[in-house]
Formats: sequence, structure tokens, C-alpha cells
Amino acid sequence: MLFLDTQAHRDIYGSKANVKRAKSYEAWAKNVDEPNTALATDPVVHARKRKILNQAFTEKSVKHASTFITRHTERWIDLLVDGHDISQEYGWSKTRNMSEWNDWVVFDILGDLCFGRSFEIKEPGPNPIREIPNHIIRHVQFFYPVSLSTKSIAVIDTNQILQSPLMEFFVWAKPKGLDYLLDLVTPEDVKMYYKFVDDSVSQRIHEEKSGKDEEKSRLDIFHFLCAAKDPVTGERYSEDELRAEAIMLIVAGSDSMSAILAAFWFYMSRSQSAYTKLKTEIRSTFRSSDEIVSGSKLSSCVYLYACIDESLRISPAGPSEFAREVLPGGTIINGEHFPRGVVVGCAHWAMGYNEKIFGDPTRFRPERYIPSETTGVTVEEVNRIKSYFQPFLIGPTNCVGKNVAMTELALIIARTLFRLELRAAPGENLGAGHPSLGWGRRDENQYQISDAYITVHDGPMLQFKKRIA
Repeated sequence: MLFLDTQAHRDIYGSKANVKRAKSYEAWAKNVDEPNTALATDPVVHARKRKILNQAFTEKSVKHASTFITRHTERWIDLLVDGHDISQEYGWSKTRNMSEWNDWVVFDILGDLCFGRSFEIKEPGPNPIREIPNHIIRHVQFFYPVSLSTKSIAVIDTNQILQSPLMEFFVWAKPKGLDYLLDLVTPEDVKMYYKFVDDSVSQRIHEEKSGKDEEKSRLDIFHFLCAAKDPVTGERYSEDELRAEAIMLIVAGSDSMSAILAAFWFYMSRSQSAYTKLKTEIRSTFRSSDEIVSGSKLSSCVYLYACIDESLRISPAGPSEFAREVLPGGTIINGEHFPRGVVVGCAHWAMGYNEKIFGDPTRFRPERYIPSETTGVTVEEVNRIKSYFQPFLIGPTNCVGKNVAMTELALIIARTLFRLELRAAPGENLGAGHPSLGWGRRDENQYQISDAYITVHDGPMLQFKKRIA
């Protein structure tokens, strides 16, 4: 059963909800006996893992993460306007597919943060790791129909969740030999990726055990993961758990960041007023790209964060429901009792396009998040929509990396628009709706995404050039 109501969202995902993650999550786990925090269905197991994981995402770790983010972002910006393919007449770069370019910078950032080794897939030249984001998407698209078969993009059935009849068998069979068969058909590049992860984690564990003090240690997310321990028992993650969490962080983080950035670039390249307003805010706030760091000055860019909020709403990372199964004793959702075993959820794409809340949900309008007498937006209205739409979820299963994600989005966007101009590539409409695509996908001004639990997307096609003044 799917809901669009604010109270239902609190009842399903809040800290007092009598639910657990649906069994479909077990279909995704590489190791059913040792799931990572994002896939653990047992509330007790999840709570233990989450207590430890929380310690890797403190204000201190976010501050150190920004160093890695800015380094990769600056190199990425250089490559966007690399001199080898710049038009001599107008200064615009060749066309860039931003879904691909987003993948490259985000993967490199997360590799550096989570494994202590960058993938370097943004760099020119052959790199077999570069195909990993595509392999991950195909892997998820293969498993998604087994676990949940809701359709999404412009249409979500808000009355029910259709759980595949194969799912129960699939979960039962995974530890009984099916995993072995799946491994046989796993692409070599994906196997190479897993080996890369194993080698990277083993190396980082060795480094962390070498006795270096914090001043000499590499203060990435993995450092804080290794140092984290259960506040009650003092227990730390095992090596297998560290591998599982590292894989989870990069898969979850890369897709979400890439999808949100893709939507941002799409709408920014098609809304001259928003583009002008945002780059003016950024360029008047900072005197150089080096000044753009995590802190109060960046936080003062109100329109920047309004654009990020609007991108999160209009192209959510995870457009469908985060399914939850009602536990023994049942639960009350929106004043109605639901018995044990019922699968419930709130679909983020549908919530973000709720006309009763947003009025004009297909429009990219960051001003809806900024109180102003000029636009007529009140503080109460902003609070209402922010309390309704929760892109990072709420409660015990909310996104642990929210602060890192918001920092990463803000730094990539602000540094890019400080240094570069952008435009939609002439004649290119990849990612846009079209009348030929059918009902719900005809709007040429709407960025098109598909639901595979993660957000599948392509485009937009942009060009960049160096800022003149």
C-alpha cells in the first residue's frame, strides 16, 4: 500500500514505526548473512550497524571530506573545458553527456573517500573501471523486477506495491547455491570492481592498523569507519562488514549524486532566469574558486540550496517507495490499522509531484523554498513543503550520508558555476520529454528518469566555456 500523506510518511518511517524493511531488501544483499546497513531487514541488526556507521559521518568527518571533494571537482572542471576540443570561434567545449560526466567525478570522489584510492575514471584515456557505473545500473535493473515491480517515472500506482512472486524463492535460494550461479554470469568488469574493492579495503585496513596517529592518518570516511565502535559494547566493524559498508556507500552515493546533478544541469541549462540568478549569487559571494569551501559563507548562498532542494524534489534519488513490512501487533497509518505482514511505503517521485502540495510540480522553481514578499512565498508555506517532502527519509533508516551529500552537491555546483559558463548543446535533447514518448513523458521541459530502485537517467547534453569576467 502506497501513501502520499505527511502523516503516513511519519507513521511508516518515523522512529516509533512498528515496521521493518521489506523482505525484498534481502534480494539485493551480496551476502545474506552479513548485509550492510542499507540492506539489513532485522531492526536489531540494523540498529547495531547504524550506531557504528553514524560515527563515520560526524561534523568532523564531513569537514575532512570536503578536501577530497574539492580536489576532484577542480580537476573535473579543468577537463570539462580541456583545450584539446574547444571551439576556436566561440570557446564552447564539445558536447558533454552530463550523466556520464557526473558518474565520473562522483565515483572518483567516493572511491577516494570510501576506499582511500581514486578510480581516476574522469581522466582521459582507457580505463576499464569507467564502465562500472553502467554495470551497476544493469545489475540493479536485473534484480529490481525480482524484488519489486512497481513502474515509475511519470506514472506510479499509488494504491499498491506489486511484489514479485519470485522474490520469496529468490531470497530463499540465494544462500543455497543461487549466488554461485549468479557469480558465474557476473561481467568480468564487475568482478574486477569487486577485486578492486577488496584490495583497497585490505590496504586501508593495513594502513589503519599500522599504528599511525590521527595527525598522520588519511582522514577519509574509511578512517572514521575503522575507528567507529558500538558506544555500548565497544565492538567495531569486522573486515567483512567494512567491505560491505564501503560497497554500499559508493553504490548508494554515486547513483544519488549523479541523478540529482543530472537534473540540476538539465533545468539550469533551460531556465535562463534561474541560471543567471544562481551564478550571480555565487560570483558575488566568492572572490575565487579556492574560497568555495564548506562553511558559513557557502551556507549563506540561499538560492544555491533552493536549487538543490528543487533538484532533489523533481528528480529524487530513489523515485519509488522504500518498502516497509508491518511487524507483529500491526500499526496505525493515517489513522487506519494495518495488520502484520502488509507492505507499505511512500513513493518519493509521486510525493514530489503532488499538485495539492506544490501546485505546479512540473516546473523547476527554486523560489518556492525562499520566503519573499515579492513572490508571495511565506515562511509557513516553505515549512509546509519541507515538512512534507523528505528526500533523505526520516527516522532510524534515514540517509546517514545526508550532510556529505549536501556538501558534495553544493561544492560541485558552486565551483563549476564560479569558473564556467554552460548551455544546452544546440540540437541535443537527450533527457528531455517528447510527444513521441507517450503519456506522462511528453513535456519537453521535464527531465526524464526511470525507476529501478535507483534512478536511471541519461543526458542532458551540455557545453561549457571558461568564464570571461
